[in-house]
Formats: sequence, C-alpha cells, structure tokens
Amino acid sequence: MARGVRRLTALSAVVALAVATAFVPASQPATAAPPPASHGPIGWDTYRHPERLADISGDSRTFQSSSFDRAGGNDDGNSWCLRTTSAGCVIAERAGAGEVDSIWFTRDDGNVTATGTITVQLDGKTVLSGSLQDIVNGAKGAPFVYPLVANADQSSGGVYLKVPMTFSKSMLITVQNKPVYYHVTYRTFADPRGIPTFDPADQATDVIAKLKASGTADPKPAQPGARTRTTALALPRGASKTVTAGSGSGAITALTVKIPQLAAPGSGTSEIATSDSIMRDTRLRISFDGRQTVDAPLGEFFGTGLGLYPVRAMMFGADPATKTLSAWWQMPYRSSATVTLVNDSLVAINGAQLSVTTAASPASAQLGADGSTGYFHAASDRTIETPGQDHTFVDTIGHGRVVGVTETMEGLAQDAGRGYLEGDERLFVDGSVSPQMSGTGTEDFYESGWYFNRGTDTNPFNGDPAHENRGLGCVYDCTGAYRLMLTEGAQYGSSVRFGIEHGAYDTDPAIYGSTTYYYAQDKNVMRQTDSLTVGDTGSESAHQYKSTNPGAVTAVSSGYEGYDRTQPAVTRGIRATAGPVSFQLAVARDNRGVELRRTSDQNQGYQSATVSVNGIAAGTWTQPLSNQGLRWLDDSFELPAALTAGRSSITVTLTPAAGSAAWTAASYAAVSDVPATVDSRAPSATLGLHAAGTDTNSINVTWLPATDDTYAPQYQVYGSTTPNFTAAGSTLLTTTPLLSYAHGDLGTKQTWYYRVRAVDAAGHAGPLSALVSAVTGNKLRVEAESMPVVSATAPIGPQGDCCNVHWSNGSQLWFTAKSAPQNAVLQFSVSTAGTYDLSMVLTKAVDYGIVTFALDGTTMGEPVDGYNAGAVVITPPLSYGQHQLSAGTHTLTMTVTGKNASAAGYFAGLDYLDLTQAT
Repeated sequence: MARGVRRLTALSAVVALAVATAFVPASQPATAAPPPASHGPIGWDTYRHPERLADISGDSRTFQSSSFDRAGGNDDGNSWCLRTTSAGCVIAERAGAGEVDSIWFTRDDGNVTATGTITVQLDGKTVLSGSLQDIVNGAKGAPFVYPLVANADQSSGGVYLKVPMTFSKSMLITVQNKPVYYHVTYRTFADPRGIPTFDPADQATDVIAKLKASGTADPKPAQPGARTRTTALALPRGASKTVTAGSGSGAITALTVKIPQLAAPGSGTSEIATSDSIMRDTRLRISFDGRQTVDAPLGEFFGTGLGLYPVRAMMFGADPATKTLSAWWQMPYRSSATVTLVNDSLVAINGAQLSVTTAASPASAQLGADGSTGYFHAASDRTIETPGQDHTFVDTIGHGRVVGVTETMEGLAQDAGRGYLEGDERLFVDGSVSPQMSGTGTEDFYESGWYFNRGTDTNPFNGDPAHENRGLGCVYDCTGAYRLMLTEGAQYGSSVRFGIEHGAYDTDPAIYGSTTYYYAQDKNVMRQTDSLTVGDTGSESAHQYKSTNPGAVTAVSSGYEGYDRTQPAVTRGIRATAGPVSFQLAVARDNRGVELRRTSDQNQGYQSATVSVNGIAAGTWTQPLSNQGLRWLDDSFELPAALTAGRSSITVTLTPAAGSAAWTAASYAAVSDVPATVDSRAPSATLGLHAAGTDTNSINVTWLPATDDTYAPQYQVYGSTTPNFTAAGSTLLTTTPLLSYAHGDLGTKQTWYYRVRAVDAAGHAGPLSALVSAVTGNKLRVEAESMPVVSATAPIGPQGDCCNVHWSNGSQLWFTAKSAPQNAVLQFSVSTAGTYDLSMVLTKAVDYGIVTFALDGTTMGEPVDGYNAGAVVITPPLSYGQHQLSAGTHTLTMTVTGKNASAAGYFAGLDYLDLTQAT
C-alpha cells in the first residue's frame, strides 16, 4: 500500500435557524431568510436519477478519512485511529450535515474478519452495526447486499460499502479493532435543511435491481421524446466522421459504438493487435453548443483502455460478445451537439455503427442561465511519467463536479512487477494546499486490494477489467481500472486538481493514460472576499481582531502534509489561542453561503472551537488531525446562507472548547459562494519579499500572501544575477502556491536578484514585487535529487519528505535496488578549479543496504551500512576527504555492495554532497 495523505477538514455547522432579522446587524437592512440550499442529488436519488449528476449547483464538499501514513511514508497500514473509545477505533467523525458515500477496507489479503464489528452512528442513532465481514458478505440483507456492498472476492482484494447514508447533525464510524487499511469518503453540506437521517429500513430494492443490470442497460429513467439515430461508419486510417446528434435544447442520453474488428483476448495475435490499436488510437470527440468537451481514446472512454475486456459499470459497458461499447452519461446541450470518431489507429475501420440517443432535457435551459447545470466533460491524458510528478487526471478552473475516472497503466520497470500500484490519489479543491482527498494505494483508490489479488473484476462503481503481463501488447505489466464517483464526486467552485502517483514516491517508470469524467462550467462560484493575516498588526486592526487571550505570535517553519510537489519549509507567524477570538471579514452581499478558510498549525490534534456569526451559533469547528513533522494545514468551515446572505460583512467569534488543544491560526479568509461569474481581477502586489543567503550555494526567498478574488493564488518567482533583469520566461525560476522558495544549485559567493508576483488560476498576474537580493555562501551544496543520472542498474529518482524525516530541499535521491551489486553513476559540476573538502549526508533505514562511493572512478571513503532498526534517520555529514577538482563536470558512482544480515532490503539514499573549497 502506498503513502497517502488524506485531509479530514473542518467539522461543519449545526445551524440554528432563527428569524432572519436576528442574523442582520443594525447597520445593514434586513433581508428575508434564503430558501434551503440546493444540495444536488442526495441519498438514493443519486442512483435513481443519475441524469441529475449534471446538477452542479449543490453546496456539498467531498472529504476522505483514511489510514494514510501520518509520517508521510508508505506505511499506510498502521490503522491510524482518529481516537479510541470504548467501542474501538474511530475512523471517521463529523459534526453537521453530510452523507457517507463509500467505506472501504482491506487487511489479511482481503479477509477483514479480524477488524470485528463496525458501527455507524448518524445523528446519534446506530444505523448499522455488526461483523464487518458478515456485512460485506451481504448477511445483513438489503440494502446491504451486493453490489451495494462487496467482499474481497467480488472487489478483488478489498471490501466496500456504497450505501449512501445521509445525516443532518453528526456522523461517527467506529470499528472494534484496528482496521489496518481503510478509507471513508463522504460529503458535507453547509445547510442541514432537507437532509434526512438515513433509514436502514428502506431496502432500496429498485436501486439494487438497477445496479445488477449495470453495463447492459441505461440506468436513467425513461426520458420523454427519446430518439436513437444509427450511422454506418467506414473510416480509413486518418479519416474522421462527425454526426449531428441533436439541435435545439436537449441531451445525449446514450452512446453506442459497434466495431466488427474488435477482438477480445483469446483471439489471434494479429486480431488483438488490430483491436487494441482501434481501442487505443481512435478518438471519441463530442462538442456541445460549438465547444468540444470530450476528447478521449475510444476504449478508455468506455472503461477499458487496454483492449476489449468486459465492463459492467453503471454508466458504461463493454460487451466482447457483441463487440459493443455503450455509455449512458447525461450530456445536456442548449442548441447543438455533435459526435466525432477520428481513426488514428493502424488500420481502416469498416462496417462499424455509431448510435446516439437524444431526449428533451429541462435542465439544459440552465446551461447558460445561472450555471447550475454543467456540460459533460471527459478529459484524457496519456504521458510517459516524470519522476517526482503525479499523473494528472484533471486540472481545471471554473465550477463543477468530478464523477469518475478510467485509468490505463503500463509499468516500464522490467523487474518491478506491479509496484506502480503503490501510488496514491490526491485531490486539491479551490486552491487548498492541503488535499481534500488522498489515499493509500492505487488499487485502494479503485476499492480493491493487494494488487487486485483475486484477479480481474467489473462492478457497477469500480473495476479492474484488464491485467496483462508480458503479452497481449503489454511489454511488462499493465493494468486497466475504473472508479465511478457518483455519490462521492468532488464538487469545486473555482478550481480542481486531481492526480495519482506512479509508484510509492512517484518514481516507478510508467506510461499512464486516464479519462476523467466531470460536469463543469467555466465560470467561478467561489470568490475570496477578504483575508486576515494573524499576527500582523495592520491586518488585525483592519479586521477588528480581538481576544482576551490571543496568544503570542510565534514563528513556525514547516511544510504541508500531502503536498504533491517538492516543498521548502514555509515560515509564518501563528497565534495559539486559549480564549475567544473575534474578527470581521467582508463577504459578497449576494452570497449563498461563505466558506471560512484557516491556515493552521496541526502540531496538536483535536483543535476545537464553537463558531458564531454575528452572535448566532453556527456549530463546532473541530480538526482531529495532528502532525509534528509537516505542521501546516489548510482547513475550512462552511457557513450557510441563513447566516450570511444579504450582508457585506460578518463578525466571526471562535471560542476554543474546554480541554481541547490550543486553537491555532496563521490566517483566515472568507470565500463567498456567489452566482457564476468570470474571474477578471488580477491579484494584488506581493509584499514583504525577503531574500537571505545561507552558508551554502543557496538562497531562501520568502514573501507575504497576496490577495485575490480566488482563494490562494500561486506565485511566480523570477531571478537573475543581473540587477535590472526583465521578468520573463527566461528568468522564471518556479511557480508555487507556497510562500517561500529555496533557490539552490547556485555558484558560491554569488549575488542573485529576485522579484515575485501572484498569478491566479485564470492566468491573471498581479504587479511585480520590489527587487531584493542576497549572496550565496562559500560551500557548494549539490542536492542529490537534482544530479543528472548518467546510468543506473536499478530504479532511481527523487523521494519527497516522509517518515518524520525532512531532507534538504524536501527530497533525497532514492536508489531502490532489489539486490547487490547495483550501481548508479551521477553527475555534478564545479565552476572553479581547486582543492575541496567533500562530505555527504545519507539516509539509513531498516531496508537500506551497504553502499560505497567513487569520485571520477576512484573509490573514496569506507563502506556505509545503511541499516537502521526502526526509524528512518539522516546521517550527520560524512567526510570523504580532500580532493583536487578541475572546473567542469565530474561523476559520483554509488554502489550497493550488499546488506546487513538484519536489513530488509538493498535501498540507498543520498540527500546531498557538500564541497567546501580549502583555504
């Protein structure tokens, strides 16, 4: 299982709905109480009416609680209870309204008997309790039967519960014994009105029957005026065919493609090669109202990117017997829709048929009116993966909802087996640096387990329909998988970034392809209207920040847990508060609710505070998580429109709960939910820019947060050795959402000049900062992860901070040898000839081997035994003597020669080498 970091964010409001005028300060005119918020489809309606997936007007947020390794490593199976009670291990907890959508476990190769009893309490009522193994076996009876629950035989190594369980006040999920691996994916709602408590007596037999027919029939109710048009297709190589699917207002409700040349495994080699090329290289493109929003490989769009394998998902299917591909997504349009097939395969397509069903769609009118209905999208990406970077499912702006993904994975490591499946998914919504959702492994994301140890499978919501190993067109090892996120799909208001690692630390060589399904509009509905920097005298005064016991301002220098890129330490001031705190924030008068954002220090967990707005209780904000190694956390709390609508400002009071950890904050922000609008405003200027040299060849650059109408803009850092340089592409050093940048691998005693500007997700750039400069030290530090690899006999690449260890510049060079001897030849340069004292910092752990080093082919120093029982540790600088180096390029050879008898592996890790010129 792979390193994962999920984010269990703020516990939402239990709202006291008083008379509307009680919510309004005397200085503002009273307004009528707004109607209950739109939640979109909830509960069983999501399955009964999947055509409503196009409704993106809801107030839901998706979060995930999981067994991620809190130390940041790959040890996700340590259960990680949020807390323990007399009933056992709490794995998910929430105050306010929401919906539990997906519960997944695995242990003991898929046998979860040892987890014991699971208890689900909603609004203070026990709605489910019993042996977890019995429940996933279907022993409880409807609605807890397949395919709404599945055991490890049915979901290939994992077990799941997909019964949507709503709650209006509280949720608590406990298991009797530590569960090893788990995730709980759930939604929250700002407004509890209209959210009932789940009733287990509703057996939902109609839903069960519908799901059992998945992949063979349209799951949506019959729609008026439905009409199917079938077009015969003959496409030479390189040719395309466009079919007008509809005109006037309506929706595509079904899409079917039949191609006689498709062939399933078991056919001849040439037939399979032809079929695979058609499935992989033929593109399906769909345009609505003159804009293309679907562009995907044919097979992947229908859930099977590796070839013609059986798929029986709720929203699409593939039938090898009839050579038919089908999909039933609701795809609304206002005036027109076209479907195009582009044959980029190696062969001509003959005798094919394309069938398109359209129907009337009342929701189509909302595509342009208020943005409450989204256009259907299918975003595809196929890349040779880059070490240290996640594969991207989708990265876009606007507002919408992600509803599923199909992924095609081709491992390129000859001896790594299915190690690429160690990668974790990570989801970032609306500018948050902390992920809202992240997991414990790739097969875990697809709700299976142990590298899909029961073989291929296909279910209504998840599947692993294809696994190829050194055959059927796969060079080494290949996997095809899909997951539909119909109930738990992530809603976003300004941006979404969703991806997955390739291997445990983004180091496994692979080609990944994916098609992500989502509904969206280009306009934003979440607008940042104010921000407060805690500890800044001017900002606190401007926002009437008050507290009887505010706490001193202290500096915290740390990183963000779950951040998916290399990160330097971010230093900010915080207050840790024991007494009530109040402050005023501007909000949009036309808001439909406000998201209160906080950047906090999660050094201590279960920080809890009651929240009131203008004196009216709004609930309790509780954050269970803690992390002493990566302490920064972006957190949030939803305020319903009943407390905020019609106002231009709100006064927030936070009262820390008795007995809880001190309430911490570096900043707060108000993000208003507003009618859909185009982001046209650039961020403010970036202030407080500071550059400081170190004793090495690096400079640390920091700045204060800029303001923007979209939460948390990113920052473009420009630098040059010339003082009057032009900020342009050639001088752009990095783009980061963080408030610091560690500029390394520079020359010694070198002066650098910097300017920074903020840029939002829409591409609007703020003014450049003032110019600052700093001088590097006299020690040449070479970050190992940045050294070019000349050759390597085993996988090698960067590994980010993990395991309670912070490497220099946030990562080390990780050599994942599986045997000895293995070696890697690295390259570095010095600009000035001379005599240098050389030292290196290495990593030790229980699975590290014995390593030696050679400089320009000459062995230096003694072998280092990398074994360390228990924790991962970093060595102090190890001296490798004095060396005469010419100006130019040199090589460093790292060789794993063996291992300690107690060591569990042959890995090696190099953090950096220092070269100090002798005086």
